[in-house]
Amino acid sequence: MNLKVLKSREGEFRHLLGAIRVSLAEGGAFLAGRIHPNGPIARERNLDYVHKACWGMYASGVDRRLIWRILDWIVDEALKPSGDFYFPEEGPEYQVMQRLYRPLTFLKVAAWIGHPSAGNAKVIHRILQYQHSSGGVFNYIGDDPDNIEEQESIGSLNTTFFGHLMVALGRKEEAVKAGRWILQLVEANREHMRRGVMYTQMTPKGELITHVEPGEKIAKVVDNKDPKQEFWHVGTCMAYLAVLYEKLREDWSSLDDPEPYLDSALTLLKFESSMPLYTYLWPSKCKVGWGAGELLRILVKYEGEVEAVEEAYEAARKVAVFTFMDNQLPNGGWPCMHYPLSELIPEIKYEYKPLKGMVNVPDKPIPGSKTIWLPPEETTGEFLGEMKSIEEGLKELLERL
Repeated sequence: MNLKVLKSREGEFRHLLGAIRVSLAEGGAFLAGRIHPNGPIARERNLDYVHKACWGMYASGVDRRLIWRILDWIVDEALKPSGDFYFPEEGPEYQVMQRLYRPLTFLKVAAWIGHPSAGNAKVIHRILQYQHSSGGVFNYIGDDPDNIEEQESIGSLNTTFFGHLMVALGRKEEAVKAGRWILQLVEANREHMRRGVMYTQMTPKGELITHVEPGEKIAKVVDNKDPKQEFWHVGTCMAYLAVLYEKLREDWSSLDDPEPYLDSALTLLKFESSMPLYTYLWPSKCKVGWGAGELLRILVKYEGEVEAVEEAYEAARKVAVFTFMDNQLPNGGWPCMHYPLSELIPEIKYEYKPLKGMVNVPDKPIPGSKTIWLPPEETTGEFLGEMKSIEEGLKELLERL
């Protein structure tokens, strides 16, 4: 790979990197200022206030002692005898739909900083129960560790986040097993993506779910036309495939051939490159920045094709500018989100672009709404965690020019 062809753009790369670092610092300060007693973090009995806040604070360089304190609070207040984490007063959209997802986020941070929750045998045993024999990972399996309630479908979200935690814990076999499930998902979608569509769910038997009823599209399909979708499926798969590719090349070479993982990530990147600019204005584009940032970093590190480096950079740049920094509020955080569970509900019309620092959406949950209310602490934490990967990708690129 000859990166000299990109040397003329060094000023552009440095400008973006500098802006991202300012954004990270401002976001981290916002989250640190929202910790109890000054805000809802480690006070409100809902893990949505803390699971991604831990990730964002870690990414933005907030004092690790504050993160440790939050993790202590989570263990003290939300750990159940089953090894699961939740609060009984949470609604089903949190307690059931996100049963596994939230611990996967904060436990990887716990592993990174050496917090004992990441070494809790009961917790890890319970998390491993969520992985199906196919390698995919369920979002929910009931309340009884002796009676696993398998679900009808498996998606990319919990499978990829599970994989990242397994990497952080050094659990090779489970990490690779999750990665192989993602390979299968991408392979099943290759022909569909050529016509601009990706299906995001598979049955436990490994069959791609392509039947979509009205109202289900947002949960089962991503295309390169509609402006408001769960675009994050593409990004979370790219991110995990890139990270696992690196681990297989560096440390786990005996477990699997790394090349199919990179090939699948590049297939997703090609699909992402077909997306119109307006798709980057929706908050759910966020994980694409994560995936593109990780892919940019490993492509530069392992001397991938310049064209792929440019594609990864372009996707990362658009998320950083249009999804993240353009929507950051004057207080350093990002707005709440009324996350739609159907494309047919009125809340799909909401726009999250601030005008003069103001966002025209309700700042509280909407009773009876078919949405999940994501507080600002959650959106801010996620965006910071993902923007950090873009920063690291840009840093790697500049060092190699």
